[in-house]
Amino acid sequence: MADLVQLRASETEARERVDALLGVEGDLTAEQLAELETADKQVRELTAKIKTEEVRASAKAAIETPSYEFKGSGSALTITEPKLDARQQFIRNLNTAVKNGGMQERFIDFASTATGATGNAASLLPVDLQNEMVRMLGDVSAVRSAVEIRTYANDVEIPLVSARATVTSYTGEGQPADEFDPDFSKARIRSYASRIRTKITNEVLEDSRGGTVGEVLKQQAEATANWFESRMMSNTAAQSTTDVDGLLATNFTALPSSPADHTCASGSTTTDDVTYADLVATAYAMPAAYWGMAKSWILSPAMFTSIMKLLDGNGRPILQPAATGTAQASASFGTLLGYPVLVSDALTDATPAGSYQALLLERGSYVVADRIGMASQVDPFGDNAENGMVSYYLSFRSDGRWLRPESSSRLKLAAS
Repeated sequence: MADLVQLRASETEARERVDALLGVEGDLTAEQLAELETADKQVRELTAKIKTEEVRASAKAAIETPSYEFKGSGSALTITEPKLDARQQFIRNLNTAVKNGGMQERFIDFASTATGATGNAASLLPVDLQNEMVRMLGDVSAVRSAVEIRTYANDVEIPLVSARATVTSYTGEGQPADEFDPDFSKARIRSYASRIRTKITNEVLEDSRGGTVGEVLKQQAEATANWFESRMMSNTAAQSTTDVDGLLATNFTALPSSPADHTCASGSTTTDDVTYADLVATAYAMPAAYWGMAKSWILSPAMFTSIMKLLDGNGRPILQPAATGTAQASASFGTLLGYPVLVSDALTDATPAGSYQALLLERGSYVVADRIGMASQVDPFGDNAENGMVSYYLSFRSDGRWLRPESSSRLKLAAS
């Protein structure tokens, strides 16, 4: 039975490895394809072994089942004992031994120190690791939900309009035409790399439950996305050569425009001081040509809870829930002035006075550019094999760049 349990556990682990590889976005690498082929073969072999062991176990149970035939009757009476799990069987054996007087007091001493041993029978109770995993949820990337995601095979440059030309006067009869010369520039899309590794022992791979490997791979992807989002929220420069563009950047000298910021009135130093008028001023701070474009709010957790308490003149909350679905079914937490609301834990400040607490991000104003996609690799060789371990790597290259900052706006608390 122990062999059958182990086979089922191994099959579950192999299936989870197959599921994890099938869930990788984009094309699989040669190493991933080789691992997928190995895992698939292992699942098939284990399934066949399990079926064989189940047949053997069933046959053995049929042979060992006692039967009693009464004389004078042509029928046999079959007695089938109930199947008990390991814990139930132990308790049954323990009770039987106590009733028969064959159990020593020291053996059943769970807590007293009378025999010089404390709780020495507790370790005999079998424990089974359940095939489930209670997750600590990773943050959902609000930025990636609010902006355009692109994929490039190499570094690129995107042409930008630096300045629009304007018509300043009428042209008289027979007069020369006015010069009309728009200015252009370009934005460089780079790629910044993150590479992480998790070492897992062979014992964990063989004995663990709850999809441990799948959980590790999922956490690697979530942590990588969170790292890039934290950089997008903390960098103070735009078009930097060493980092992604900061959504809260204060230096836009390398770009032809900057976001339309609204700063709250003096004395409004906390999120609870933000008024409905501040939100309206932020939503319409950019030129009117951009008012009708698709945008999303990104709020700090403190700003979100403060807006939840804001009411209009009729006592109704200004933050409206989604018209359909629930908060669990969407990354958006309702709408504010008609725009969906996202919340980012990366948009926080321990001393909020003078800080940005809300962005109204136009979808095309900022771009997240991934290099192909996340690459997951498995390495059971070299030092790993010698030490009985397997390394799981996750590599990811991406960039975040402002393209048209003037179509977005930001809300800033007063410094004092």
